[in-house]
Amino acid sequence: MEQFLGYLIPGLMLGTVYTVISLGFITIYRTTQVLNMAQGEFFLLGAYAVFMMVSQLNLPIWLGLFLAFALMALLGAVTERFTLRPMVGQPVFAIILMTLGLSVVLRGVIVLVWSDTILPMPSLFATGGVEFLGVTVPTQYVWFTGISLVIAGALVYFFNRTKIGLMMTAAADDIQVAQSCGVSVNKITAAAWMIAAVITGVGGFLLCSITGVYPEMGALGLRSLAVVLAAGMESLAGAMIMGPVVGAIEMLAAGYLDPYVGGGIRDIIAFAVLIIFLLFRPQGLFGWKIIERV
Repeated sequence: MEQFLGYLIPGLMLGTVYTVISLGFITIYRTTQVLNMAQGEFFLLGAYAVFMMVSQLNLPIWLGLFLAFALMALLGAVTERFTLRPMVGQPVFAIILMTLGLSVVLRGVIVLVWSDTILPMPSLFATGGVEFLGVTVPTQYVWFTGISLVIAGALVYFFNRTKIGLMMTAAADDIQVAQSCGVSVNKITAAAWMIAAVITGVGGFLLCSITGVYPEMGALGLRSLAVVLAAGMESLAGAMIMGPVVGAIEMLAAGYLDPYVGGGIRDIIAFAVLIIFLLFRPQGLFGWKIIERV
């Protein structure tokens, strides 16, 4: 039992990083009905932005974080203005392909600027551990969980209780009706991309404080698609639940199966979940829109 909990609890907590990335996916999708395939690179750039501010420029941590997330907001606005907005009216599939191309370009730029080696990050959280159900959990994991829950709760409130959040939802449901009600669709869309970039950048900051910074971190963006699909494309609450669930499944599978297969199980679990949901429940566990089959 102790071994089981030793895999389960850290997996649940690390899975909150999936939740944060998924919230970025969902924020854009709820507003534009576009699946941003460059979300993993936003996650990656958030980590590199923090690294640049804190490690390379030696800025105080809070100033460095503020400037890093301001850069992420700018990235979101620029991406929306110069890649998404010119493609308004194009087929959704074409826009998704554009974001896929953007992800390749961003990954290439990152490697050119910072190389593909692992860059160490100073510890941004208190070290040590917290005992929970007989398992000692690193303090960083506790911070991950707390910050992720705060972000998720804030987004739920934002979309359901604020004027801008309600306008974002209205713009996604029917652009013409939203415009007739005085909603500036361009401003709302830009705001969604900025919010998503900042949220995803926070996820990059959380993970890099443990692992360091390296380009392959961006693969978590694709793995987070499993969380988005399992949750439901527009379900914030579903992402809060399914992120830790997928993280726990990965950790348990790695802990119990890797010794028998030589490793690598954790890297395929998320994609297995993605395939299962696409085949048998494309609307997700908490979603209400079914993805159209070809």
